[in-house]
Amino acid sequence: MDEIQYDSYTTLATLYDTQDLTMPSSNAQRIGAIAETRFVAECLERNFEPHTPTTPMPWDFIVHCPVGDLKVQVKSSSTKIRGHYSVNTGTGTGIKEHMSDVIDVVAIYISPIKQWWMMPRDVVTSKTIKLYPENPTKSKFKKYQNNWSVYYE
Repeated sequence: MDEIQYDSYTTLATLYDTQDLTMPSSNAQRIGAIAETRFVAECLERNFEPHTPTTPMPWDFIVHCPVGDLKVQVKSSSTKIRGHYSVNTGTGTGIKEHMSDVIDVVAIYISPIKQWWMMPRDVVTSKTIKLYPENPTKSKFKKYQNNWSVYYE
């Protein structure tokens, strides 16, 4: 990349307050960004209005939907281990804290199979959730797989 082009990119990055363009984001950050983008698309296709907070909050979106306004935390997983996908529900940096009680819905996206789990916050009681999309007898969360009813009831 020539120096003039690089300078214009860094100027744009500074202008838009983005991260340094010379440092690519981590794979985990990219997977999370994909999940959040797909969540927005799913909401819009259902005629919901997803809104991102302007300041850091314990939720990723407030979703205006038929049931009202719900605070949603989006999580994702892309690696299958021994028949299940593990999802870390902790928040914060360094020492993981448990997810905030002010969240209404935990939306989990499993990227390799392009499926969602929509769980009410009160069913998320541990820092790690194991999802078994292909083995319903092992999964206590099966009823939340591809189930968007929490936004309607």
